[in-house]
Parts: sequence; structure tokens; C-alpha cells
Amino acid sequence: MRDLKELPVLAPSGVTADGYDYLLSRGVPSDRLDALIPLFDLRYDEQERRVVFPVRESGLDLGYTARAIDAKQRKRWLSHPVEGGHKVVIYEPDRVLAGGDTLFVVEGPFDALMVTAAMQPGNASVATAFFGSLPTSEQLAYVTNAIPLYRMVYIMLDANVYGRCRRLAQDLAKATGAPNVGSVHIGGENRDPGATRFEELEALVAFASASWQTEIRWMWERRLVFAGAGDQ
Repeated sequence: MRDLKELPVLAPSGVTADGYDYLLSRGVPSDRLDALIPLFDLRYDEQERRVVFPVRESGLDLGYTARAIDAKQRKRWLSHPVEGGHKVVIYEPDRVLAGGDTLFVVEGPFDALMVTAAMQPGNASVATAFFGSLPTSEQLAYVTNAIPLYRMVYIMLDANVYGRCRRLAQDLAKATGAPNVGSVHIGGENRDPGATRFEELEALVAFASASWQTEIRWMWERRLVFAGAGDQ
């Protein structure tokens, strides 16, 4: 894998167009994607055909993680320079520790990108990721330090590990004595935030960004949200 400085910034034309089109195919509107590219400094590896997510802290490049855009690629994620080497930090730690309204903690950078894309303009929330479903003590320390900086903090891991997700939120709340830590069960039909239909993810993010619940079970809450929208 190449160094980050060798990889071009994602753009709708040229050698990076396939990566740009891939994100559009996942439901991200082009205007929101154009705003997210500089926010996350998204790159593209045209040789590996992967969208690249730089990993940084305090302006220091720690490497990157890259997602394959081809469905048949067996290994969806590759990390540079060391496989799994980003478990000492969370995704976008500087943005997280700047604070905001609601903090969404998901598994991977792609999930964080999609959750951020789903935020309506003016929503001062932030999404970060553990680079997996099993956070390290170092990563948990980042989240613990961020809890006082947000109205609510939601752990929102993939649907197949919701038990772990709920316990993690409960353990964080108990360890910190903070009442503003909760969990989101996105529902088995959605699998994970990045695989959720974009309009559905927008509704979930909007609901959680206004909620004080410590447990959101989206398969139930969505009925109220979409039923209410249909009555208008």
C-alpha cells in the first residue's frame, strides 16, 4: 500500500471517479459528499480500488484505513502502515474532543462517514469509530473524556453485536456516573449504519439527535417516526 501523500483526493472526475461514484451509490447526495471530502480528507487508491480514510491526531498522520469498492473483494478493509494499528485512537479524535450536540460512536470510518452525511445542515453532532466492535482501553479513554462535551453520547455498533453495544454504553455510564450515555440498536434488517438505506439513516440520526433516551431500539422507534411523517 502507498503512503497517504501519494494518494489523490477523492473527486467526481479523473482517476478517483470510481470511488466518488461508489459513495454516491450508497445514497450520499452529491452536495453532502462534496462537503464531506475536505472534512474527512477522503482519498482514493486507484490501484487497489479503495476509498481511503486518513487517520490523524493533532495534525499528525497515523496512517489510513481503506475500503474496497468492489463487492467481490474478500478483504473489505486494509490498514496502513500496520494492520489493525489504529486501535490506540478513535476516528477523528480532534473533532470529537471539540464537542458538539450528539456523539455517535460506531464501528468503522465508513459508518462514521455515512452517519455524518445523514446529519441535516445545522446539526452540530459528531460521528467517530472504534475501528471495530471491541474497543481498547485507550479508545474508551477518548470517549470517556468526550462525554461531558456532548448532550448525549450514543454507542451505535452493528446489529449483530447489540448486546455488546448495550453493555458498553451501560458500563461507560456507570464508570463515569454520566446520565447522557446510551445505545442505539439499529435493527437486524439494517445490519450496520453504513449499510442502512440513506433515508432511513437520516431519520434515525435526526431522531437520536433530539432524543434523551438511554436506549433507542430503532425497529420500534421508526414506526412512530414514519407514522408521524405520514400523518402530516
